[in-house]
Amino acid sequence: MARIRRHGDWESAQTHSSLLPYLVEETWELIDAVADADRDELVSELGDLLLQVLFHAAIGAERDPDDPAGAPFDIDDIAQAMLDKLRRRAPYWFADDAASSDGAASSEGTGARAVGPRAAGLSAAEQDRLWQEAKAAERAGRPPRGVVDGISWDMPALALGQKVLARAASAGVPDDLVPAEMRTVHVDPIGAYHESETGSAEVAYRQAVRRFADRVRAAEARLGGPGAGLGSGPDADAAAWRAAWD
Repeated sequence: MARIRRHGDWESAQTHSSLLPYLVEETWELIDAVADADRDELVSELGDLLLQVLFHAAIGAERDPDDPAGAPFDIDDIAQAMLDKLRRRAPYWFADDAASSDGAASSEGTGARAVGPRAAGLSAAEQDRLWQEAKAAERAGRPPRGVVDGISWDMPALALGQKVLARAASAGVPDDLVPAEMRTVHVDPIGAYHESETGSAEVAYRQAVRRFADRVRAAEARLGGPGAGLGSGPDADAAAWRAAWD
């Protein structure tokens, strides 16, 4: 990738931002391959997605003119960051310190590291709970995060709506505060035919999601900010949200 980056006119001109449309396109093609249960196409599309990761790594290894103070990174840094996150979020999958340090081999003699002693017998629900607890611990030293903060607003509207609704539910926002426009996607065939913005189901639903998110933020502010005025139990939290809702 470094050689291609140096000598290819198109490749050398690319940035993290300019590659985003290709990353999105490759992701959707991967989704299609999974939906079609096409093994060969799945392998091919996974390769295309991996190429995107390698491309971003090659760009990251160079000094960013828009961020001269930022440290370069490469594919090894990306892999290490992934491992570090797994060790923080799912330590039960890793061998204990002794096994990790001496490179203990598995019983099959493959040289694979032993699985952590806490991994056996954990249910999916327990794994999810531990993962969420680890994420909360990582955020402990940071300013409290709002209910809808940290969400990627560029994702497709339906995925965005699902994410926002899940965040709201986990924060105790009662179901009766979710408006009808968030529950149903309306398609206007006439508007869609003329390609007008108002006829786009994607645009209309995204706007509905943003309106709901804005109301969540406003209610959260009335409650005193992220995390304030809540935590007294499901019924009390639901009552607090209703009282703060506009």
